[in-house]
Amino acid sequence: MSRRKQPYQKKAFESTGASNDTSANLYMSMLLSDAWRSLTAQQQRLYLYCKAQFYGQKTKPNGDPLCFEMNQSKWCGLYGLYEKSNAKGFYRDMAALIEKGFVTCVQCGAITRTKSIYRFSSMWQKYGTPAFEVAPSETTLAMQRKNRTKKP
Repeated sequence: MSRRKQPYQKKAFESTGASNDTSANLYMSMLLSDAWRSLTAQQQRLYLYCKAQFYGQKTKPNGDPLCFEMNQSKWCGLYGLYEKSNAKGFYRDMAALIEKGFVTCVQCGAITRTKSIYRFSSMWQKYGTPAFEVAPSETTLAMQRKNRTKKP
């Protein structure tokens, strides 16, 4: 018979100790990658909050275990990452996470005025190689519009 594994005990410098506190794992391979280093500090911070949101969400959108929701009430109100008047900042930074392969957009809520659903991606590991590609279907509507207006 196997013994039951003890749950991880949070250290005092990691948490207040609250039972509903979540953590967001980051590994050195990501932190030292070219894709991560090409992000601004604010974009890296947004990614951290996306991970915290992901681990804190009990039910996953679309039943996909890699999906999470991020909307204005979270990035503006709960997390205080951006001012309500700086929505463009959020969308610019989320677009950078998508363009670098950290996140994909599963469902853009812009048209339906619902929460956007994002999914974590491992494409960042291929950043800077010929195998790196972000499909247009994995981007937001704003990114698709921007790419259509760019001249070749």
